[in-house]
Amino acid sequence: MSILGRQVPGSVVAFVAVVLVVGALLPVMTKTQPVDREITLVTHNMRFYVDGDRTNPNPVIEVKRGERVRIVLKNTERGMTHDFAVPAFGAKTSLIDWNEQDDMTFTAPAEPGTYEYICNPHLLMMKGLIKVV
Repeated sequence: MSILGRQVPGSVVAFVAVVLVVGALLPVMTKTQPVDREITLVTHNMRFYVDGDRTNPNPVIEVKRGERVRIVLKNTERGMTHDFAVPAFGAKTSLIDWNEQDDMTFTAPAEPGTYEYICNPHLLMMKGLIKVV
C-alpha cells in the first residue's frame, strides 16, 4: 500500500487501524457502571454509622434485589485503621487510617437474603447486616 508516496506494508496499516479503533472504544469499554444508591458510613467509637446519624450503631442496611450500591467509608477515629467488607459479595474497601475514605461497589443478589458486613480488624465490635429485599 502506498501512503504519501511511500510503500507501507498492509500489516502496519492494519495494526494502526486496530490501535485507533481500540483507542476510540477504550473510554466506553472501561466506563464504570452507574450506581442506584450511595451510602456513606462513618466510623465512631468502634462502630459503623450512617453519615449524619450517630443514634444507630452498625445499622441494618436494606437494599433491593439487583440494586447496584456504592458504600463510602470515612474513618473518623484517630489511631484506628478500619475497612468495610461484605465477604459474601467478595467486596471490600482498603484499610484506611484516620481522616481517610475509600469506597466499594456491589450489586445485590437477585434472591432476598441477609448478609454480614464487617470491619476485618475489629470483627467483634464492627459488624452488621445487609438485608436484600
